[in-house]
Amino acid sequence: MYIFGAHQKCGVLFKDNNKEVNIEEIGGENEMVKLTRKNKIAIAALAAIAIVLVITVPYASAQTVANNAATNIKTLNAKGNIYQKIDSDTIKYYQADLTLTLQPTSTTGIVKRFDVTGGTLAANGVTYTFTIGNGGVLTGRHDVLLQAQGTDPNGQPVTLKFAGQYSYSWLAGKVALKIGAKLQTTDANYTLLMLAPI
Repeated sequence: MYIFGAHQKCGVLFKDNNKEVNIEEIGGENEMVKLTRKNKIAIAALAAIAIVLVITVPYASAQTVANNAATNIKTLNAKGNIYQKIDSDTIKYYQADLTLTLQPTSTTGIVKRFDVTGGTLAANGVTYTFTIGNGGVLTGRHDVLLQAQGTDPNGQPVTLKFAGQYSYSWLAGKVALKIGAKLQTTDANYTLLMLAPI
């Protein structure tokens, strides 16, 4: 209603350019708006807030982008089995859960590189902890390679090396990473076969 009324008034104002416009006829009495001290303080406060927002919002946005880039950490969760060859006739296997946190370091080119910043491998009641490592994604071949170092529950060094290949599953509607890995400890070597949704 207000907008319609405004258009009507504008139409009256510009109907005849040669006519003198009488404000009293169009908008009623010609009253001057008087600002009280409270109104002046409120306007000054709003202006100050607007200035602060104009200055800080771009800075805050830039900081958010920088923080997001710095904390662009990916998590890889994989499940499968870990195998240990005891002798030529005996192989033991257990269910295993692998979690790794990956920090991208280079996202351009055909090899996208990342650092391993942490993670765990839990199998048969034993948890191995990984603290450092690196790897890369070969986008042309859909391969993922990585190596990570860590410790077992006794503080002994362990190394995880894995090669994975990712492919799109039309049935599940997601990308799956098939992993073949080796875990080297001071006592034994293990083979892992795992699957991770990515």
